[in-house]
Amino acid sequence: MIDLYRASEYARLHRGKTMVFKIGGACLARASQVKAIARQLSVVAAFGVRVVVVHGGGPQTSALQTLLGEEPQLVDGRRVTSATGLKALCMATLGDTGPQLACAMTAESARALSLSAAAAGIVEARRRPPMETSCGRVDFGMVGDIETVHIEPLVALLDTGLVPVIGPPAYDGEGGLLNVNADLCAAALAEALDAEKLILVSDTPGILRDPDDPQSLLSTLSLDELVSLKDCGALRDGMAVKAVAIQNALEGGVPRVHLVSGRTPDGVLGELYTTQGTGTLVTLEAQLAPLLA
Repeated sequence: MIDLYRASEYARLHRGKTMVFKIGGACLARASQVKAIARQLSVVAAFGVRVVVVHGGGPQTSALQTLLGEEPQLVDGRRVTSATGLKALCMATLGDTGPQLACAMTAESARALSLSAAAAGIVEARRRPPMETSCGRVDFGMVGDIETVHIEPLVALLDTGLVPVIGPPAYDGEGGLLNVNADLCAAALAEALDAEKLILVSDTPGILRDPDDPQSLLSTLSLDELVSLKDCGALRDGMAVKAVAIQNALEGGVPRVHLVSGRTPDGVLGELYTTQGTGTLVTLEAQLAPLLA
């Protein structure tokens, strides 16, 4: 009962605020995982939060791309996307992962609608030019960098009590589609929506001081500390991309970014509604005293 009293403080603080959740594809690989995530998101929505969900589909896309006869390729945590890869992405996210998560949330009384970032031009991107990577100069193909976010369709859905469940691809501005990174997409949406929080849910417990030591979880970080970890090589591949998303969100005005495991039972709720949390909280400045998260 004491825990419920304590949780009510967070519920009152968050009521009416917007939170953007990014759910990694690895957290949605099994029906039991989808149900567990959906239940937690539905609780957050029931507490009066305006919930926006962005989801990935990396493992699902790779599996379909392989079935279509093409070997998936990732460089520095980013997917090289051919025409076949884009087709696999659309099939995996818009035809499978997104609808499953939206249906699971609806079954938990949080009415959710699955749509693409391209719908109504919500997220508009431009094709990324070849860029330098750890593997040399790489053309990422049909991959876009986000240029514009139009929040009006999302606000309209939220105002009617619906939960948008958004997956890549994005609109290219010319009638086509481009693959965009889901972490960066979530950060851009959180900034545009003036979200109170961005919550990145993945298959890792949070940010680790040592990526090879799961016990080295950092519960809080400032942006400067995050950048230092990235510069010293402690954040690799997908986590390095998440670091960019976190920086974009914080510098864009999102007060708090959380990283939490989607495989920990009730990990999302524990991060948002308990003092100790379960993952990593990143803020623009260092936290000098415990604050309601």
